[in-house]
Parts: sequence; structure tokens; C-alpha cells
Amino acid sequence: MKEGILAAVDLSSSSQSVIQSATTLSERLGWPVTVLHVVEDSYLKGAPRRFSAVWEERYRAPLEEASRVLEELTRRALAALAPEGTETLIHHGNPVREVAGEAIQRRLAVLASEGRSPLERVARGGVSHYLLHRGEVPVLLVDEKRPLTRLGRIAAAVDDSSAGLSAWKYAQSLAEATGAEALAFHLVSLMPGSCCIPTYLPPELMKEAEVVGHAKKALIEKLGIPEERLVLERGEESTGLLDLAAEHNVDLLVVGSRAKSSQRTRLGRTVVELMYQAELPLLVVPEATPL
Repeated sequence: MKEGILAAVDLSSSSQSVIQSATTLSERLGWPVTVLHVVEDSYLKGAPRRFSAVWEERYRAPLEEASRVLEELTRRALAALAPEGTETLIHHGNPVREVAGEAIQRRLAVLASEGRSPLERVARGGVSHYLLHRGEVPVLLVDEKRPLTRLGRIAAAVDDSSAGLSAWKYAQSLAEATGAEALAFHLVSLMPGSCCIPTYLPPELMKEAEVVGHAKKALIEKLGIPEERLVLERGEESTGLLDLAAEHNVDLLVVGSRAKSSQRTRLGRTVVELMYQAELPLLVVPEATPL
């Protein structure tokens, strides 16, 4: 594995935010940044096979020239976007596969967030969903209007699962390496059908103070979170986490995922919701990520 950060850009207006966020991490961690753009010219390259019934060899040269022009335009665009001295890569083919192939060779991948409109989700969702479901590298998702520009305070969303433990350990290690402050957020739900740490008794049959007390004790003992770093609040999943992040002026929110499990919702409902809702930088950490 290369000790570096992959900033995958699509040359849209979000690309500058991706590169800026990767640069912020690079400056604090000392990891080099590689900026990658994939020229999606597979349609051009597949033309002889796709149109075999009507194909004529005279079409090959202009299609190959079109691919070369796209690469040249990409090279100029990356030179204008990336800081001087930053490594840039241009691949041809399917963006999902090409980005994944480079990402798994590095410590971290930075991508544009899912976006809020259906069009944005279609345009950007494929690459990030694929990487997250593979569960082989942490993925930082950044909003176009809110890049990661500082690392003063990092928060991890925690519960008593292995994914929650991974989120906290990664946030703690990142904070130690960058001089940031690490917090752990846990939401206590008293809604019917919820469960409370660690008893898994129906919370509606318990007093709120009992639920909070059980949760606090279990998280401190199981995850090793210092009491002064643990923030427990009443709330429901993604909305409550974003409220806490705003209240505590968090620069980066870390969540864990069970990416390699066989469950249909293996990333977790909260992770998926945050991918679409979060404006602040969101770092999704697979539960098996080495520190």
C-alpha cells in the first residue's frame, strides 16, 4: 500500500473542493496527494465491437483522435487545478473500476459528496458507493461548498458495534497525528423498537436516566472512550449527529461501516443517510481498516 491520498475528480465544480480537502490532510499527515481523473471514453474505444455490423475501418482514426483530445484537455485541466508538485494521473475507461483500482493502493480516498439532487446522485453515486461497499479504504466525502480546510475538532459516531469502535479508533488516531481534538457522539433513542446499550431492553420500559447511564458506562468500558470526550444526547440517527456536529463546531465527522458483511444494508442506514444529508466533510471508515 502506498502511503498517500487519492483525490478522484470529475472536473466538475466540486473538483477544487476535493483537491483542497486532500491537501489539508496531506499537510497535517505528511502523506502525498495523487489527483486522478478518468477519461470515460470506453464508448469510443468499444465502437468497433458495438457497431460491428456497420463498422468501417475509416472510422477508427477519428475516434482515436477524439480520445487523445480528451486526454490532452484533461491534462491541462488537472495542471490548472492541482497544486504545483502534486502527482496527477489520467486513466481511460470506467471511472468506478479505475478509481477503485488506485484507491485500494492508498491510505485514503477523497471524493465529492453524493449531492442532494437526483442528478447529482446519479453522476457521483456510482464511484463512492462502489468504494464504500468494497470496504477496502476509508473514503472522505466532501461537499462542494464546504471542503475540509482545517482539523481542529474531529468527531466519531459511536455505538457498541465493531463499526462504532473502528470509527472511534480511527478518529482518535487521526486526531493524535494532526493535533486535533477527538470527540465521540452517541445518540440515545427512546423510541419504540429502539434498543439501548448494552441491555437491549425496550427503552420505553426504562427511565431515560437509566438508558443514558447504561449507554455511557458501556461505551466507556467497551470502546475505551474517556468520559470527557463522550457526548451523549437524545436524538435519532443522522439528523441528531449533524445537529451535534454543528453544536460542537466539528470539522470532520467519522462514521464506521460494516462494508464486507452480507446484509443488504451493509453500509448501515445512518451512513447512507449521512452521505446524502451531510454538508460537513464525512469520513466513512470500514470496520477492518488498519490504523
